[in-house]
Amino acid sequence: MNTSSYKTNAHYLEISIIAFFVLVACCMFLVYAIDPSIYAQSLSLTTSPEDRYPLPVTLFLVGLLVFIALLIFGVRRHWRWLFWLLLVAFGSSFLHLPATLLQFAGVLPESGPLWYSLLQMSVAVVEVGLAVWMVRIYRNAGAWGMGRRKA
Repeated sequence: MNTSSYKTNAHYLEISIIAFFVLVACCMFLVYAIDPSIYAQSLSLTTSPEDRYPLPVTLFLVGLLVFIALLIFGVRRHWRWLFWLLLVAFGSSFLHLPATLLQFAGVLPESGPLWYSLLQMSVAVVEVGLAVWMVRIYRNAGAWGMGRRKA
């Protein structure tokens, strides 16, 4: 492959990462609509049964959406530090796969309903795939396919 094809591939990587973040935001809304108590458990909140959508959970969701919007902005602007941060975060997601399998086997305690664990595991698989793609782009065309920095 020549350098221009890696730049095109890097453009597809950028689009894929943004699409991934949009999909994650949609999944967050879906989880919030189906079972907001999952977020309440994650935040160690005690909620009453009549308070289906507690304010701290809603604010947490809004904060996550703002963070995702910032990440999308950084991907569009090709922030090099964000490339490395995403690479480490996506690459370390492979640890979620054996942890979820150990939860299914009963070795580790369950962190939520089965469908939520399967959703987290599928997100981790996509993140690992994106990390592998990012490494490939970096090795051939630098961070975000923008070329390597001159020393």
